[in-house]
Amino acid sequence: MGGAWVWRRRLFAWEEERARECSVLLHNIVLQENTVDRWRWLIDLINGYSVSGTYHFLTMAELSFDWELYADIWHKHVPLKVNVCAWRLIRNRLPIKDNLVRRRVLLIDDNVCVRECGSLETVEHLFLGSDIFTCVWSSVLQWMRISFIAPATVRDHLLQFDHLAGFPRSSHLFFRII
Repeated sequence: MGGAWVWRRRLFAWEEERARECSVLLHNIVLQENTVDRWRWLIDLINGYSVSGTYHFLTMAELSFDWELYADIWHKHVPLKVNVCAWRLIRNRLPIKDNLVRRRVLLIDDNVCVRECGSLETVEHLFLGSDIFTCVWSSVLQWMRISFIAPATVRDHLLQFDHLAGFPRSSHLFFRII
């Protein structure tokens, strides 16, 4: 895997695989003494990297980025660990089996839900489709006297509490935190 490579810690299985892939990619590369190495910025091949070019790319690119939703997640009244968990949940970055299989930490056969219901363990299944989710949210919303329709995605679940009609504006922050 490249005899000159030294790691500070023992690599995870998926990291070892990535290092092997990198080694294979670099195996046929021959460095030349008279050639200057240069970084290439794929966003702007002519001018290269610049902060203003990156800012322009991030602000002008047609991304499906919902700033209001992210502003609600990173609210000052919400504890940081809840913010981080919600951020990772929306970005589908939690260590659930679907993601672990995709990153090659688990085998494809290990993708079944931890509750052994036969479904694949995905974000939507764990947080929206499982029996636990239905019971918890049913109880919470019944306690708050809110009618509820289970959403299809985690993003829709968070957005449904954003603008609740019929409730005073002061209570909207409370519902966002929930």
